[in-house]
Amino acid sequence: MSRVTRFVGMAAALAIAAPLVAGSGTSASAGDAGSAVAAGLLGGAVGVMVGAAAARPAPPPVVVYERPARVEYVEPEPICHMERQPVFDEDGNPAGSRRVRVCD
Repeated sequence: MSRVTRFVGMAAALAIAAPLVAGSGTSASAGDAGSAVAAGLLGGAVGVMVGAAAARPAPPPVVVYERPARVEYVEPEPICHMERQPVFDEDGNPAGSRRVRVCD
């Protein structure tokens, strides 16, 4: 929870509880003690509720899982080059050479 949220909660609790406690102390007398105690208890209860609401942890973030993209296997193109290979006549004698494409 952020510091700002906690500060606002504590400030609200103080704003509610301070007048009740301060106001009850000035008018306290022997015959009016019950209302002072009640005002103090009410201010304390409200302060505890506001403080507890401000101190509550934030909910966890929402996580969205997406299906991974489909992976397709593509075979690499073969590496080819030109070579000279011998050419033989009908009797098996070398008659020269020719260029031939050879791929690995």
